[in-house]
Amino acid sequence: CKACRAMAPYFYKLAQTHQDIQFVEVPVTDKNANLHQGLGVPSLPYGHIYHPQGGLVEELKINRRHFPKFQKVVHSYAQTNCDLIDGDTTDPYPDPEKESAGAGAGANRSAKVPV
Repeated sequence: CKACRAMAPYFYKLAQTHQDIQFVEVPVTDKNANLHQGLGVPSLPYGHIYHPQGGLVEELKINRRHFPKFQKVVHSYAQTNCDLIDGDTTDPYPDPEKESAGAGAGANRSAKVPV
């Protein structure tokens, strides 16, 4: 899709930055459309982050508006820490759409807890 092609350079640059993480691109084709539907992908481009011990841990939009959040989350996992305060389940990386509307829950979190 057009949005996927627009985000490809950013995705590949992030993959080059984190060579210890496996990045996989799964383009939508007629042959694998059921795969994307089965994974619950609501829109493209979209990213899943899997952890070796935890399985699927994040599902994020990775279009131009949401890529900075995706990048922060990838960096957080790469550093083997989590930006959540122990016991806190709010999102430390607020949705840019909600943040621009003035609701940036968790935006001031800075504590890092080892995963």
